[in-house]
Amino acid sequence: MAAYADADDMIARFDERTMKQLCSDDNTPVANLSGDPKMAAALGDATGSINAALQVGNQYTPSDLASLTSESSDYLKRLTCEIALSYLIRRRPEKYGSASKEIRENADAILEQFRQGVRVFDLDANLGAGLPTVDGPSAVDYQRLNLIRDRTRNTYPHRKSSLPLGR
Repeated sequence: MAAYADADDMIARFDERTMKQLCSDDNTPVANLSGDPKMAAALGDATGSINAALQVGNQYTPSDLASLTSESSDYLKRLTCEIALSYLIRRRPEKYGSASKEIRENADAILEQFRQGVRVFDLDANLGAGLPTVDGPSAVDYQRLNLIRDRTRNTYPHRKSSLPLGR
């Protein structure tokens, strides 16, 4: 499966010179990021990281994420690029220090919000995530249960009088 973002997306979001330096092993900037195996590996790793996080509970499948459109797709690209950037920075810890950790912690926090339904991508199946749902019988269903108290009205106290009134 293809990565959710490519080198052009990385360049659109981050400084191209920095990206070329991060992908270099000999301090000579990489000429073409699109064909660079280190860039491709970072983007692939980021895609795998996102898949691993968002497939929990079958909220999203890779095909769901690959089929996103408009702003949701752009946001997925941004998230992929940020995770890929953290992987690239890890290649140069002596130069960038803890920047990788901060970027990755931010991305992990966002992924956790997706897992919890606080954030959702624009897919019909997931738009209701995080909204409360009613579980259990409605008042009408409860009245139709034909409970023994209802069938033997003179034996048991009336239901309304037996409920606590919150005094």
